[in-house]
Amino acid sequence: MYVENMRQWYPKFNRYRLNGGAVKILNEICAKVDPILILSSDWKNDYSIADMNEFFEWCGITHKIGDYTSSLWKVRFTSFQQLEECRAAEILLYVHEREVENYVAIDDLDLSPWIPNNFVHTPNSNMGIKTSNVREKIIKILTI
Repeated sequence: MYVENMRQWYPKFNRYRLNGGAVKILNEICAKVDPILILSSDWKNDYSIADMNEFFEWCGITHKIGDYTSSLWKVRFTSFQQLEECRAAEILLYVHEREVENYVAIDDLDLSPWIPNNFVHTPNSNMGIKTSNVREKIIKILTI
């Protein structure tokens, strides 16, 4: 999710507040489909789930993170050229191990070669889920 360059700084996490427009859309999606949020971003390597939930709450996100995907970076994948494949593999491993029936992966990395049906690409990291039609695509996948 795009981090807006505002003056609202969270010293504990050395981060700016997440973009308010993106937070609003995420909250709307969560209110409509009540998903379990699973974090697959690199932030999982630096912060606990409790810390991330504290940060998300400070940003105004009403839903809690339920879990993280396992990190396969430097385990099965080691080159920057494999970053997208690594992220997709982490998500697919999580889905397989927990027998998740329906999910959507949202990322500015292009995971579509590995997750063709349950992926929404947000290629403009400055827009993220604020990109036109992204909210609708996410809801459509989660309500099938």
